[in-house]
Amino acid sequence: MNRIVQILGPTGVGKSEIAVIMAERFDGEIISADSVQVYKGFNIGSSKILESEKAGIPHHMIDIFQPTEQFNVNIFLNLSVEIITDINNRGKLPVVCGGTALYLRAMINGIFIESETKRISRSRIEELCNEKGMEYLWNKLFNIDREYAEKIGKNDRKRIIRGLDIYYNNGIIPSNISNITIPPFKGYEFIRIGLQLPREQMYEMIDKRVDKMIKNGLMEEVKELRRIYERDCSPMASIGYKELNMVLDNEIGEKEAVELIKQHSRNFAKRQMSWFRRENDITWFTPLDVSGINEFLKNKLNG
Repeated sequence: MNRIVQILGPTGVGKSEIAVIMAERFDGEIISADSVQVYKGFNIGSSKILESEKAGIPHHMIDIFQPTEQFNVNIFLNLSVEIITDINNRGKLPVVCGGTALYLRAMINGIFIESETKRISRSRIEELCNEKGMEYLWNKLFNIDREYAEKIGKNDRKRIIRGLDIYYNNGIIPSNISNITIPPFKGYEFIRIGLQLPREQMYEMIDKRVDKMIKNGLMEEVKELRRIYERDCSPMASIGYKELNMVLDNEIGEKEAVELIKQHSRNFAKRQMSWFRRENDITWFTPLDVSGINEFLKNKLNG
């Protein structure tokens, strides 16, 4: 059976280092599952791995898109299928490394491809929500798909709007999406290794990481990117770039921006862990437990 290893966890926990070690020991190649590292020029703020850190291991899905180009989960899946098929055909082990939870889970479950024809726009549904309230829309959703409505609750604006969008524009209730979605790696076994640290230690590591980014020239990188690209290009909205763009546009000071980067990074790590903890197919380790990760992966690959 073909296998895919996923090294996952919150921002700043040390995923890249572990991925390189495991790829070295088990003859693997690394596929990045990061929504910012895919863009050229966005290096320091995305903690893009340096050539000197790769230990000769091929890394895929890094520096392959211009910042003005669109990149999303569907593009990620199409490219990852092509790359992983090639890696397997050469007898190597695919090691996926990243913290973009949507990409990692989509590799297992696939994604629902929506109709391009819209009967009602998302913005119109949002207008209705503003005009009549969330409870009004939730009741509509309840009458359409009781299971989904009860699962998300009456105050989940984003998912209420999303559920109605799916139904009105695709003719399917949200609860049935998984029944018609084809997993892109059907027949593969996923070995999911999660890295985590105690919260306070995690936050301390994130703060030090941000300080290191600033010292390594993140502000200079953002200035150079702004010389070429507009502020509204997609990766500029990511943590680190967004806050320093505010400095360049005289909206906040640099000291405040650094504190915001730390705060937003901590909040992001918390959201990532909340997402990952809802999944029961991840085996968790601390990033320092290299021997434990090695033994676990060896047993899985030999099993």
